[in-house]
Amino acid sequence: MLIHLPDIKSKLGETLDYSFQVELDDYYDDFPEGGKLTMQFNASYSEGEVLITGSFEASITALCSRCLEPFLQVQKADFNEVFTVTQHGFDEEFSDSLAEEAANRLVVSGDDLYLEEYVRQLIILSQEYRPLCKPDCKGICDQCGTDLNQSSCQCSKGEEMIDVRLLKLKEYYSGS
Repeated sequence: MLIHLPDIKSKLGETLDYSFQVELDDYYDDFPEGGKLTMQFNASYSEGEVLITGSFEASITALCSRCLEPFLQVQKADFNEVFTVTQHGFDEEFSDSLAEEAANRLVVSGDDLYLEEYVRQLIILSQEYRPLCKPDCKGICDQCGTDLNQSSCQCSKGEEMIDVRLLKLKEYYSGS
């Protein structure tokens, strides 16, 4: 997933369309279970900057936050980013200015803009905080660990389920 900068620079101000379809495990160690990534975006060059605007859809394997079962999660997001093109490589003279520049902007030097790391971060940031396999997931029993979506457990849910640390409190209130 790269953009060859001389192609964009030669069409100053014009927009070039790009499309990628890849398997996630071919590019990223963060997704060993695999998954598919589809990206469509356009890129344009103007005044030393490359503007990228588009969207992606990723199908990844996630773990449900309630029942801990893996499921296929589809993530969709739009993105819009500006990359600043620099003409100089790493040099001691420019190291301070490059550090300041990199802290505030995405910087690229050379003839190729590699998008793998940028896209990896987009995918990670678009993941749900607590993914659910389905909206009405019942989760697992906190006592025996039974998946409550598959079957019900035989644990008693009444007063017998009192935390041992609170038994003295129960004795105190039942004695009054």
